[in-house]
Amino acid sequence: MIKKDITFIYIDPAERAMMEPIAEEAKMRGYSVKLTSDKFAKCEIGVYCEHVNFPEYSKFSVIMLHDITQQYLNWPDIWFMEPWNKYDIGILPSNQWEENWNRSSKWFYANPRNGVYKVGWPKADSIKDIDPKEYRKKFNAEHGLSDDKMTVLYAPAWENDHKQDDFVQAALKLDVNILIKQCCTPPGLFPEVCAAVKEMYELHKDNPRVTILDPETNIFDAIFASDILVSEESSTMSEALMAGIPAISVSNWLIPDVVPSRFPSCEYDFVIKTLKEDLTDCMKDIIENYEKYLADTEKFRKKNFCNIGNSSKMIMDIIDDCIEGRPVRYDSLDPAARVHCSFSRYIKHRSTALHRKIGEKYVQRYKPIKRLWGFIKRCKKVICGKK
Repeated sequence: MIKKDITFIYIDPAERAMMEPIAEEAKMRGYSVKLTSDKFAKCEIGVYCEHVNFPEYSKFSVIMLHDITQQYLNWPDIWFMEPWNKYDIGILPSNQWEENWNRSSKWFYANPRNGVYKVGWPKADSIKDIDPKEYRKKFNAEHGLSDDKMTVLYAPAWENDHKQDDFVQAALKLDVNILIKQCCTPPGLFPEVCAAVKEMYELHKDNPRVTILDPETNIFDAIFASDILVSEESSTMSEALMAGIPAISVSNWLIPDVVPSRFPSCEYDFVIKTLKEDLTDCMKDIIENYEKYLADTEKFRKKNFCNIGNSSKMIMDIIDDCIEGRPVRYDSLDPAARVHCSFSRYIKHRSTALHRKIGEKYVQRYKPIKRLWGFIKRCKKVICGKK
């Protein structure tokens, strides 16, 4: 018998914000609720969203995405790198993700034990009952923004190469409110990004036309105060779509997650693409033709997202049914006919999983393995350097 005791495991504030609406719904249903960043926590019911998790510590496990554009470079099959077959149920947010899963569900590693459900994006539940006009008026008063001007929001996936200054200089040429919401990046993981965010804060903090939000601000709080979003390949563009806000991707801003840095991967139909040199003109065109862009955004919103405002309730309905032994009241997605992995594909899949498990679990829990792992990585760098 599984107790009504549920643990949400997150790594950063953005993941916590995504899980909090589900946690509140669980509390209303009488569950004992815990939110923790301890990925090794022992749970009755564990809800996970990270790339590498340890559901073996849960009696019942739920896996979600932590990012709507998660592993974009590996679409459609993100499950080769992040298998879901070790979880009980999987949750997907949109039609695009249903399509990704349909194309990958022939593989054993993409299928949780009790099925996959297209439910929606719980992070967006908070927007269901918001009155946009009243919210905007209150937000503007709190932050000293003009009600008579449109607000342009900068919310990148990565801060680097003075992208924030590119945006500010482009926006200063327009009669708009300028709003900045940087990602809340863990300093231990990406110190260079944190240093870049701090540098940009110092550069713009005294500009009276620039409003810089705390990075821990819920992205929907910033999106609902805005008329246009500017980014590169961040999931904030999908989240802007949910709120009906046009999104711009600056396609020649660099992404520093590889060496050398790469250009953004952003092939979504709903995103407006431009170059940083043309960013002012792009924003100006949207402002001057705003109703047209709003209509286009609404079409994509209806096409891609479902159950906005009800996702958390549906997730808890599924968990309720599963742990109480009832048939789930919602239909799970039907997987494609199973295809056997070739031996080479299976070995590559398993070796990738083992490598990530060692790096994420054993290295962190056992000091001798951590020292050995560090020695192996240093040797690899030396060998690669010689080559």
